[in-house]
Amino acid sequence: MEKLLLFILLFPFIGSVVTYVLGNRNNNIRNFLNTIITLINLVVIIYMYPTVIESPIEYSIPYIMGTGLHLKLDIFRYMFVFITAFVWFIINVYSSQYLINYIHRNRYYFFFMVTYASTIGIFISENLVNLFTFFEIMSFASYPLIIHDENEEAHKAGATYMAMAVAGGLILLMGIFVLYSYTNSLDIDYIGEVLPTIGAMKYLISALMIIGFGVKAGMVPLHIWLPKAHPAAPTPASAVLSGILVKTGIFGIIITSVFLMDGDIYISYALIFSGLLNMSIGGYLALFQINIKKTLAYSSMSQLGYIILGVGLMGAMGEHNTLAVFGTLFHIFNHAIFKVMLFMGVGIIYMITHKLNINEIYGFGSFKPMLKLTFFIGFCAIIGLPGFNGFTSKTIIHHALAEALQHTNPVLAYGGEFIFYLSSAFTTAYLLKLYIALFVENNSRYYASYSRYINKRAMFPMVISAALIIIIGIKPGIFFTYFGDIYKVFGIHMEEMEHFHYFTFGNILSSIITIGLGILIYTQFVLKKLIVPVEGRKRPDFVNPTTEWFSIENNVYVPVLTVTYKIFNTILKGIDDILLYSVKGIGKTAKYLSNIEFMEENPPMKRLEIMLSSLRSKSVETIEEAGESIKDNMNGNITTLSKDIKSIQDKFNSITYSIYLVGGILVIIMLFVIIFRM
Repeated sequence: MEKLLLFILLFPFIGSVVTYVLGNRNNNIRNFLNTIITLINLVVIIYMYPTVIESPIEYSIPYIMGTGLHLKLDIFRYMFVFITAFVWFIINVYSSQYLINYIHRNRYYFFFMVTYASTIGIFISENLVNLFTFFEIMSFASYPLIIHDENEEAHKAGATYMAMAVAGGLILLMGIFVLYSYTNSLDIDYIGEVLPTIGAMKYLISALMIIGFGVKAGMVPLHIWLPKAHPAAPTPASAVLSGILVKTGIFGIIITSVFLMDGDIYISYALIFSGLLNMSIGGYLALFQINIKKTLAYSSMSQLGYIILGVGLMGAMGEHNTLAVFGTLFHIFNHAIFKVMLFMGVGIIYMITHKLNINEIYGFGSFKPMLKLTFFIGFCAIIGLPGFNGFTSKTIIHHALAEALQHTNPVLAYGGEFIFYLSSAFTTAYLLKLYIALFVENNSRYYASYSRYINKRAMFPMVISAALIIIIGIKPGIFFTYFGDIYKVFGIHMEEMEHFHYFTFGNILSSIITIGLGILIYTQFVLKKLIVPVEGRKRPDFVNPTTEWFSIENNVYVPVLTVTYKIFNTILKGIDDILLYSVKGIGKTAKYLSNIEFMEENPPMKRLEIMLSSLRSKSVETIEEAGESIKDNMNGNITTLSKDIKSIQDKFNSITYSIYLVGGILVIIMLFVIIFRM
C-alpha cells in the first residue's frame, strides 16, 4: 500500500510525457489516455481510503532532493488529494470538448498533467523541502496554462503571476532556511513539537511562510495575480486555478499555523483579520466586474476569505475548535465543486461566443435549459441557499465565528458578524447580476440552441458536479461519514459535530437575511449606480469604474520595486566599478613589473632581437601593412562592435544587479534574524 503513494505521484508525471509524445501523432489518443490516467489515479486513491482511515500511509526514499523524499497520506491530506483527483478527472473530460479548436493543445495537456502531479505532491509531502519543490514545479508548470492564448492580455497576466509566484517562493524558501537553522529538521511532525518553543523568532518564520503560501491563496494584498490569470487562461485552466491550485496555498497556511505553530493566538487573529478582509474586498470588487471570468475570480478571492477566516478560528478557539476545523475543511471541499462547475458553465458560453463581456453576451442562456439549470444550482450553492452544499459549510463557519467572538470586545464581535453578513450579501448581489444578465434577459442573437457545441462531453462534468452539490446540500452528513476521522489528526472531539443541527430556524433565517440583503444591494446599488444608458438600445450597459481606482500593483508594488531596484543598482554598480578598476589596476601593475623584469634580465641587443623575431612571426610582411590591415577592418566595424559590447555589458549588468537586488533583500532579512536572535 505504501508504494501506491509513490504511484499516485509518479503515474501522472510519467503519463504527461507519454501522452505528449503520442499527442504529436494523434490528438484523440492523447485526450483518451489523459482521461484514463486521471481516472486510474482517482480509482487508486479511492482504493487507498480504507487503509488511510485505519492509519496514515507513509513512504520514504533517502537521498532524493538532498533530504530524502518523505510522503504521508492521512485523512486530512486525503481530502485534498481526493478532491484534486476528482476535479482533474472531470476537467479532463470537459477539456476534450472545450479545447477542440485551440492550437498548441499538446503543450497545454503536458503542462496540465505536470501541474496535476505536482499538486498531488504538495498535498502528500511530509518534508518541507519536498513540499517546496513540488510547490515551485506547480507554479512554473501552471504558467504555460495561463499564457496559452499568447495574446497581450495573457502575457501580462502570466508576467504578474510569475512575478508573484517567484517572489512568494523566495520568501517561503527563506522561511524554510531560517526554520531549519533553529530546528535542524524539515519533517513537519517534528517541527510542530519544536517551533512553538523557540521564542519570538517563530513569528518571523511563520510570517515568511504564510506570506509565501498566501500568494497562492490569494490573500490581500498578495492577490493581484488572481483577477488577471483567471480571465486570461483557457477555462479548464481557470477552473483548476480557482478550485484546486489556490487550495495549495490554503494547505500551506494550515500546515504553518495549525501544525507548526500549534494554533498560536497571534497568528490566528492575524488570519481572522486577513480572512474578513478577503471576504469583503473580494466580494465588493466582484460587484463591479463586467467580465464574467473576472467576476468569478474576485468571487474566488472572497470565498477564500471564508476559508482563511476558518483557519484563523482553528487556533483562536483552542481546544474548542471543532466547528472551525470541520467548517473550514468542508468549505474547501464544497468550494472546489461549485466553483469549478461555475467556471465550466462560463467556459461553454465563451466556447460559443468568444466573448466574456456581459454587455455583449447578455441573454445567451435564456433558451438553454440544461446549462441554465446547472448554473443555477452553482449559483444557489455559492450564495448559501439552504438545500445546497455552500449553505452547510458557511453555516458551520458562521457558528464558529460567533462562538469565538462572543467573549471578546463587543465592537470586534459585532464587527466580525457585520462583515460576515455583508460579504455573504455581496456574493448574492454579484452572482445575481451575472445570472440575470446571462440567463434571464432576452437577446434575439442567441435564440439558437448551439447543441453541436453544448454536447455530452461538456455537460457531463457539470451534471456530476450539480448532483454532488444537491446531494451534499440535502445530506451534509455524507461529508462527515467519509471524512469525519479528520478529528483524529487535529486532536479534537467529534461529539460537537454529531449534535450540530444544520437546518434550524435560526440558520435558515440567517441565510434568508443575507440573501435578502444581497437582493437589496443588487436592486438599489448595482442596477442604479453601475449602469449607463446606450443610445438606440432599451437595455443599458453595466460599467466598471474600478479600472480607474487605486491599484496595488501599479501604485504600490511597481513604484516600490522600481525605487528599490534603482537604489541597489546605484550602490552595487559603484561596488562593481570599484572591483573592476581594482582588477585593472592589479593587471597594469603586474604588466609594469613584468616589463621591468624583462628589461633587467635582457641586455639591449637581446631585447631588440626578441622584438624583431616577434614581428617576423606575424602573418603580414611589414609593420605598416599590419597597421593598414587593422585600420581597414576596424573602420568598418568599430561602431557596430561598440554597440554590441555595450549591449552585452548592459545585459550582464542587468542580471548582476538583479542578483544583487535579491541578495540585498536576503541580507536585510538576515539582519532581522540576527536582531531577533539577540
